[in-house]
Amino acid sequence: MTEKRSRRYLTVWMIAAGLIGSLAAETGAQSFDFEKLRQRVSEYSVCVKIQVEFSFGTQTNEHEERLLGTIVSDDGLVVFDGGFLVEESPFVPTGGFSFRSTPRRITVITLDEREYAAEYLGVDRFTGFAFARITGADGKFSPVRFVKVSEFKVGSWLACFALLPEFVAPPLAADIGMISSFVTAPESFPLTVGFNSMEFASVLFDERLNAVGLLGALNDPARRDGQPGDLMESYDQMEIPLLGVITAERLDPLIADPPRRGQTARSWLGITMQSLTSDIADFLGLESPGGIVVNEVIPGSPAQASGLTVGDVIYGINGQRVDVDREEELSLFQRQVTNMGVGTSVELAVIRPAGDGLDTLSLLAVLTAAPLAASDAEDFEYEPFEFTVRDLVFSDFIGFNVEQNSLHGVVVAELKPGGLVAISGLYPGDVIQRINDRNVNSVEEFAEKMATVEAQRPSEVVFFVWRFGQTMFVNVRTDWP
Repeated sequence: MTEKRSRRYLTVWMIAAGLIGSLAAETGAQSFDFEKLRQRVSEYSVCVKIQVEFSFGTQTNEHEERLLGTIVSDDGLVVFDGGFLVEESPFVPTGGFSFRSTPRRITVITLDEREYAAEYLGVDRFTGFAFARITGADGKFSPVRFVKVSEFKVGSWLACFALLPEFVAPPLAADIGMISSFVTAPESFPLTVGFNSMEFASVLFDERLNAVGLLGALNDPARRDGQPGDLMESYDQMEIPLLGVITAERLDPLIADPPRRGQTARSWLGITMQSLTSDIADFLGLESPGGIVVNEVIPGSPAQASGLTVGDVIYGINGQRVDVDREEELSLFQRQVTNMGVGTSVELAVIRPAGDGLDTLSLLAVLTAAPLAASDAEDFEYEPFEFTVRDLVFSDFIGFNVEQNSLHGVVVAELKPGGLVAISGLYPGDVIQRINDRNVNSVEEFAEKMATVEAQRPSEVVFFVWRFGQTMFVNVRTDWP
């Protein structure tokens, strides 16, 4: 965020906060028992210090983030703002030049100053909430318990706590806001006013001091990859994020089965698509818009197994109408499929152009796990040569424009500027297929073969490399310690 935008955002936030504060004083929102609430919050609120390595190609740097976290299970599961932990979509071509954010070390500090190490698990791509689990703790924790609210009402007051800078004591400050709208499109979402993005992932409480959810943001449906940072960032051109309540209904499944880096619980159908707009519906001779037009069927996907073909129109799923008539709504269909779960059988109602007419079909698809993103792939850092490789993933074949599984080897993910392989001519995105005279098919094989090379300590190591359709040899002159 630029300095100008930061100042503008801060000014708008301060004005909004001032208006809410004045209104609160006049309407009795000060009825919150903040002393009681603070005592309750202190049981499960923690400070999360996370050392993150950011890298893009040959550029790498580290940064420490300090965030408010919340313990959400008795075995020490912690949720916090993970919007900066970018994880790539499996559908985005990377070619090796991917931005990666890698958590290196996490420390969880309770409000009574107990410190614990924690293991990073992953970030949910739809809410932007990240999860870590405390390790090495004796006994159980007292987690927050979210309650389900049958209905949010416009004008209902909410409270939360924000983490103050490290030099300030005590560490938490109270804030209030209220439900400003209950939107139904592009999805059902209780919007709030009075809070700000610095309080993202804070626990929200109603006037009865019930924890009703976490402060989150409305996803921008125009962003089709569904990344954590894809939030609606414009409100009447004033750059105010559309913040609101991520409810217990959405949080409970994440707490029960948190996302894990290197694994995917997301399901997929395996198509590229566009919305059935009124123009396309008229062209196909359909009575009304709304549906999914299949542009491509990925080989080996559930879509291919179900019998879907290019040009099909999916107008129903499990007996429910697919009302997607704008490109901005495609991500809602994607999320619906993603959240159904691996192994789910899905009945697709399909219209298929056939000669001068249309056929109506019912196809059954069994959803499988979505492909791993590059950031989730197994990787290996070989320190003597100062570079990191990772396994090939689905997005590589898309990015390299080659058929899936037609390429073998490991991808150069990161390398240190001025390091041995960098000065020898290796580049991020190169696919190492052979080390000297030995083929490489995975990170595991790469590590084994480099261990053999290191034991022999030759004066030169030869990598056979595939680089965007061309093959070449890269000779690395060694400098063993």
